[in-house]
Amino acid sequence: MPGEEKDDPPAKRKSEGIAVFLRMRPTKQPSKFYDVGENEGRGQSLRWDIQPDAVTKDGEYIYNTKTQWAFKFDQVLPMDISQAQVFDRVGKHVVQNALDGYNSTVFAYGQTGSGKTFTITGGSERYEDRGIIPRALSMIFQEFRSRSDCSWSAHISYMEIYNEQGFDLLNESSGVKALQDLPRVRMMED
Repeated sequence: MPGEEKDDPPAKRKSEGIAVFLRMRPTKQPSKFYDVGENEGRGQSLRWDIQPDAVTKDGEYIYNTKTQWAFKFDQVLPMDISQAQVFDRVGKHVVQNALDGYNSTVFAYGQTGSGKTFTITGGSERYEDRGIIPRALSMIFQEFRSRSDCSWSAHISYMEIYNEQGFDLLNESSGVKALQDLPRVRMMED
């Protein structure tokens, strides 16, 4: 209720706005040039510090190469994180906000092969590898069952943006399987 002095975590979540997470894809030989650290109490930062001898040839910098970068995130997820932990940190509060009546979105961005599909949809080999979408759907339908005092209507969209084109991945009416043959998503104003 407004004016109450108690801590209200759901209200706090709703006012957070956009949160940016970095999931580091597991590799057999992780780079020795990066470091994850705190970002002055406001999330985490990923710093790259490449030693000059790694970017030089005969003591000269190759193409005036930059050797240090720093990127800020709300949280950097480590290489060994499980899909369940990813959902708990990234998706669970988003789903809860949607169930509480707020528009909510999880947006995965990255280069080809960086692990977006695995994070969002999961792997098909093991049940533990379910991604954010199947876990979100499970949570939604569990809440539907537990909140029997409410009437529910769910509308779900799943789209891919590729080369600045949107594709509706849940459109069964088209009967096509190739990405380029799917219907394009168009921007419309209400």
